[in-house]
Amino acid sequence: MSVIFSVARKELFELRYNKGVLASIAVFTLIFCVVNRAGGSDIALVLLSTMMGMYAAFGISGQAFSGEKMSGCLETMFCGPVELRELWFGKILGTMVPALVVAYASAGLVAVMAAARSAPISMGLPSTIYLIAILPALVAAFIGIMGFIQLNFGPRHTRILSTAALVLIISLLTATMSLPMEGSLISWQAVAVMGLAAALLLTLPTMLVGRLSKERIVLTSEV
Repeated sequence: MSVIFSVARKELFELRYNKGVLASIAVFTLIFCVVNRAGGSDIALVLLSTMMGMYAAFGISGQAFSGEKMSGCLETMFCGPVELRELWFGKILGTMVPALVVAYASAGLVAVMAAARSAPISMGLPSTIYLIAILPALVAAFIGIMGFIQLNFGPRHTRILSTAALVLIISLLTATMSLPMEGSLISWQAVAVMGLAAALLLTLPTMLVGRLSKERIVLTSEV
C-alpha cells in the first residue's frame, strides 16, 4: 500500500510540470461551464462535473501512462522492486485526484454562475451522494481503461482509441449542453442504477491489470 501512495504522490508532484495539459483542461472547463444553461436543476451539474472529470482524466492519464511508457521511464521503474499491480493502482490514484478536483471545481463554478443569474441550483441528497461516492468510482474506472489502452497497445492503436475516447467525451459534453434543464431530475432510482454501474465498472481496473505484463509494455513502447 505504501508503494501505491508513493507512486500516486510522484504523479501529483510531476503534474505541476505538465503546464500544457493543465492549461488546456482549465480553458476547456471554463468554456463549458460558461456556456452551461443550468438553472435550478442538479442534473446539469451532475452531468457536467462527470464529463469534465472524464476529460481531465483523459488528459492527465496520457502523461502518467503513455508518456512515461514512451520515454522509457516505466522500463527503468521495472528494474526496481515495484510490482506492476502497485504501479498500476498508484497511477490510477495519482490521476484520479486532480481529475476529481477539476470535476468538483466545475460543479462549484456552475453553481456559482447559476446563483449569479438568480437561478440557484437546488442540490438534493441523491445528487450529493452521486458526487461524493459514485463519481470517483466512475472516474477511476475510466482512468483504468485509458491506462490499459495506453500500456497494452502500440502508439498507432493508442492514438486511434484515445482519439475515439476524446470524441466520445466531447460528444457527451455537447449533448449535455443541449438537454432541457428544467427541475431537479436526479432520483434515488437513478442514483441506485448509476451506483450499480459504477461498482461494476470499478472492477475493470482489477481485471485489466491481470492482462498486463512488463514484457508487453516494453515491447509496445518500441513499436
